[in-house]
Amino acid sequence: MSAEAMIVGVLIGGAVGGTIGAAGALVGLVVSRRFREMPRVKCVASDWNVTVYEGAGPIGRAVCSFEVDLFNQGALATGLRSPCVAFDGEDGARVAVVRLKDTATKRDLLALDLPSRKWAHASVYALLEGEEAQDALSFRRVHLVGEFPDGNAFETKMVERVDYVASRNLRARFLERKRTAG
Repeated sequence: MSAEAMIVGVLIGGAVGGTIGAAGALVGLVVSRRFREMPRVKCVASDWNVTVYEGAGPIGRAVCSFEVDLFNQGALATGLRSPCVAFDGEDGARVAVVRLKDTATKRDLLALDLPSRKWAHASVYALLEGEEAQDALSFRRVHLVGEFPDGNAFETKMVERVDYVASRNLRARFLERKRTAG
């Protein structure tokens, strides 16, 4: 192989490798920017309380109240529109979706503002009436749902009822066997 052919091969290889490297860098920049702009929100719910009020029928009205703290991990401020609480039944099907109300103003909560890299706190409640209250009180899971300004849905589990199985205390049983045997 001649020196000229070797130089041409090295130049072509360098050009192809450089083009692939530049394209990879551009794709990396675009993808990283999209991830930075994507809202990532963490939710912490506390002081969960359900109060049932008697009325016409077995259950007339129920109020579900709780405190919610949301943390926006994204670099840009965002918001959560139409925040609701959704109740899932025993079979996993959604039985009720109720709009949240602000505890201080007693009005529907239209949106929650989520500043960049800061916690946002809200004291909220949901009012359930009639059949909706009966269906919701037999819930298995409760989710906070809403919508981001770009149209993406937000849903996070807040409360879950789990079945507990009572088991025997194996340590006490072992010690009892030891006492009776010796």
